[in-house]
Amino acid sequence: MGSDPLPLLWLCGPSGVGKSSLGWEVFAQLSRGGGRAAFVDADQISLCHPLPESGTHRIRARSLAAMWPNFREQGAQCVVLSGFVDSAEEISEYARRLPDAAFTVCRLRVSTGELKERFLGRGWRPDLVAEALAEAAALERSDFADLCLDTGGLTVPEAARMVRERAGGWPPLGSGGGSPPGPPVGSVSRPAASLAFDPVPVLWFSGATAVGKSTVGYEVFSQIVRTGVRAAYVDLKQIGALRPAADDDPDGHRLKARNLAALWAGYREAEARCLVVSGHADGDDIVRDYAELLPGAALTVCRLHAEPATLAERVTLRGRGGGPAIPGDELKGLGPEALHRVAERAAREASALDRAGAGDLRIDTEDRSAQEVAEEVRALIGDWPN
Repeated sequence: MGSDPLPLLWLCGPSGVGKSSLGWEVFAQLSRGGGRAAFVDADQISLCHPLPESGTHRIRARSLAAMWPNFREQGAQCVVLSGFVDSAEEISEYARRLPDAAFTVCRLRVSTGELKERFLGRGWRPDLVAEALAEAAALERSDFADLCLDTGGLTVPEAARMVRERAGGWPPLGSGGGSPPGPPVGSVSRPAASLAFDPVPVLWFSGATAVGKSTVGYEVFSQIVRTGVRAAYVDLKQIGALRPAADDDPDGHRLKARNLAALWAGYREAEARCLVVSGHADGDDIVRDYAELLPGAALTVCRLHAEPATLAERVTLRGRGGGPAIPGDELKGLGPEALHRVAERAAREASALDRAGAGDLRIDTEDRSAQEVAEEVRALIGDWPN
């Protein structure tokens, strides 16, 4: 594995300031420029609830450190991280676990009025806007960041360019990557220390593009957490952001599988009792390859289905910015013709999965809310994860 420090740009700031959107844009600009960059949203690597007593940053730092060698092995030349942090002590937890990372911490800010407007514009938990404003006020009194930038009035691409310029043309010239890509998913050996774990109940939500995998998967996860059971959730798209992808792994399954295993090891240590996964797979064989890296996984594959017209509606909604605010949604902002092509592809995917009889369960999502679908899934799988 490469020994040169790997540049890590950490974009932080109050809720709603635009950390994830800006981080993804920096990542996209870097990859378009020919570099091999990785992106991680810190919120997506700490979804283990109820949270352990050690707190959010301990589990996030552990998760990032576990994924780090996988990014390096795939040749990442830099990593962009978005996520909240508010003290030097918290940052030191990450630095301790990542001795080969060259940190640049950039705090983002906007005026109080613009922050409120951005927060409410997300359409999610407007009741927390006062908390976000309080966060921003507290951060204004801090001095832990390497630089602080006001992105008010700027478009996301403009803000991304400014961040890189003000960070000294980040990443530094001569940033080194890692080793060549490793073996295929199914040939990666499992860590011996994990073999002592009891069987792991894993519920995987698969299906065609825009069928609602992430929405339903997260709803099931949330319902389980509300019962008091500690559960973990992973959206595979959010743990495999590396561009350009390896030539022999264009869909990123090798990286995603390794990162899934790395995250689960930490969640298991935190006493999570089950794992909910959402992510597209072309067939059950790919899902089983992932499961091979989860020692003792008791896997149930739940394939969500929708008819072509419904898939087209959902694709169009995503294109207009509807649905969960997920960093790097490839449908957001696409024009009508491009969305039509995506909808046709989604219909073909759904048909192929139906013909193959993919999944242990087939759940129709027509004219049903995520909550209704999640409740049916839980009824079908019984007293899961017990």
